[in-house]
Amino acid sequence: MKKSEPTLDVLFDSPIRVRLLKLFLFNPDKNFESKAVAKILNVASDLVKKHLEELSEIKFVTSKKIDTKQAFRINSSFVFFSELKELVAKANPASKEKMLKRLKGLGGVKLALLSGVFLNLDNPQADLLVVGDKIKASKFNIFLKDLEAEVGKEINYALMTTEEFRYRHGMYDRFIRDLLDYKHEKLINKLKI
Repeated sequence: MKKSEPTLDVLFDSPIRVRLLKLFLFNPDKNFESKAVAKILNVASDLVKKHLEELSEIKFVTSKKIDTKQAFRINSSFVFFSELKELVAKANPASKEKMLKRLKGLGGVKLALLSGVFLNLDNPQADLLVVGDKIKASKFNIFLKDLEAEVGKEINYALMTTEEFRYRHGMYDRFIRDLLDYKHEKLINKLKI
């Protein structure tokens, strides 16, 4: 078998590779430099570069020079492109059990609501709503960065205090209403909403 033939073992041989697949499939119109990919996925640059080269060999990604830097983009003509896109869309982008554990570790979370990318919805108001008090911004940012690395795309989120949420909910704020009226899942619901 030639090295350039795509096989499932080449595509799914490591968790890093799966993250790369998600990143490129969720962002089909974007070019990524390997250092940017390493930062997004929170993985060492040399590992990302190695995996990108292997994905380039089987023609999952194409590469070109942009301003003297090597940039990678998904190859929409890849033999399994449609099937992989469908598979990634159907699969849970992140483990809800791990997400729940990490949310509880933030302390003071009263409501955690999932929508958008977590439920395979297009154009949501937000992918994640977190309501709570005494949530440290630094801890939340680490949680968000890890979650984005796992999902393979930027998460649209809203972080509110309990008081702000109650006020906006009470005045029938459109953003809050849309989140609650449309498809969503509550991981934490101490507010009994």
